[in-house]
Amino acid sequence: MKSLTTHHKLLIVLSILFLFTGCKQPETVVVDRSPTAAAPDDSVTTTSADDQAGFRQLSIGELQPIHTLDPLFADKASSMRAVQLVYEGLTRLNAQGNIVPGIAKSWQVNNDSTEFTFTIRQDIYYHDNDAFSTGTGRRLKASDVKYVFERMAKINVPPLAAQMFMNISGFNSYFQEQRMVYNPEERNLTGIDGIQIPNSRTVTFSLNDTDPKFLHKLATPLAAIYPSEAVGKSVTDFKAVGTGPFKFSKRDADSTLIFSKFRNYYESSAININRIDIKVYSSESDLFQSMSKGDLYLLPQLGPQLIKNLITDDGQLRNSYTNRYNLQKPGGSTIYAMRHNTNSTLSEAEAQNLKSLMSDSLAYFNQFPDRTVSPTSTNGSQSNRISSDSLDSVIYSSYSDNQFVRTFLGAFSQVLSSQNSSLRMLQIRAPSRDTGLFFTQHYPLISVKEWSTSPLFRFSVQQLALFRSEINGLQFNQHPWWIDVRGVELPAAENMTN
Repeated sequence: MKSLTTHHKLLIVLSILFLFTGCKQPETVVVDRSPTAAAPDDSVTTTSADDQAGFRQLSIGELQPIHTLDPLFADKASSMRAVQLVYEGLTRLNAQGNIVPGIAKSWQVNNDSTEFTFTIRQDIYYHDNDAFSTGTGRRLKASDVKYVFERMAKINVPPLAAQMFMNISGFNSYFQEQRMVYNPEERNLTGIDGIQIPNSRTVTFSLNDTDPKFLHKLATPLAAIYPSEAVGKSVTDFKAVGTGPFKFSKRDADSTLIFSKFRNYYESSAININRIDIKVYSSESDLFQSMSKGDLYLLPQLGPQLIKNLITDDGQLRNSYTNRYNLQKPGGSTIYAMRHNTNSTLSEAEAQNLKSLMSDSLAYFNQFPDRTVSPTSTNGSQSNRISSDSLDSVIYSSYSDNQFVRTFLGAFSQVLSSQNSSLRMLQIRAPSRDTGLFFTQHYPLISVKEWSTSPLFRFSVQQLALFRSEINGLQFNQHPWWIDVRGVELPAAENMTN
């Protein structure tokens, strides 16, 4: 038998290496990168079971714009609902509002509930995205959690999330330095002391004081976890990449956001929907027209006009719609607060005069059935009239795209006209020197502590959701921003009736 040549020996070695490396499982997984489109044939690659069952698409209609999927900028219920599709936090809420595991499979709490140690699941992967150098989603690490919480304190993001977690040891000091010391080279703190990463699967939070709602706060969209690779150099340079049940595919020109099922989600087998579209409308009539034509299946929050048109005086869906739609009243409410911008040209005396006129606007709420929209604070009295000379001829407010705020301001404008004054909304979203009034929105668990003055007036809006009768398994809870579509069952797209 001839001896092997050097060339043959090299081929044998390479073949053996190929066999061994071919059998090794990669650290990351490759998820479906196929772009979603309108029809099943052009959509995500489906398994044979999906093909047999048919393509299932859930179309959702919203009235408030979704400007970004960056969790730290999710200050409206519409944005928060979208964020929950793409991301998850350490914990989640269920339909009863109770805490269940999210990306953390378990946690331990010390005796005085000031130290929480989370163990992260090992089967959590990010969606494929070009944020990663390979384009492939990597495994989530405990250091991602620390990164997200330290980003909350940065000066270039809103402080809403940070306000929720000031009780974490060292958070407030880090927050103050990040926002007061503009030169990074002059900062002393390198991170938040109360967040420690013993290893890649463990993260520990140390609190200054006991917080019975800490686990609940971790379940809010503002505490969703994402990789540092998703964050660019500018605020707008953010890539929506998370570990949630759906991955963001694209945003169409008509304000439609498209999401597709993430097949490497750890509970992917329980998800029956292939695609979710969220379509944003500026008009309630256009929104309901699309619903009537069968283009939408779910409206998570009815606007003021739809509440008046669809809901009876005792808070039920009108009989003419009950065969086609279901009405859900989860029990949660959003609080809207009208505030005085103390840095504006509107004086405190004028603001108090406006406050005394609020009772004249109460007729606005009488048009809504069963206290679905109702005042939570009433100030002033019609018997205490003020002089028209004590008001400016024009009162300016910041811009709001919220339908409830806009209709209330319309009613209040009529009150001001009786005082020889008027109300004008400027195209400025943030309070400025020119805008004496502005509105804030408040949700359960997500408290706003940054306003030093009490609101001039508050009213609440009950969450009323409308959805097609063919939909089963849709879950809500007492938080207006929460919705769970994981267990939703609906007919295949070709079987949905118009």
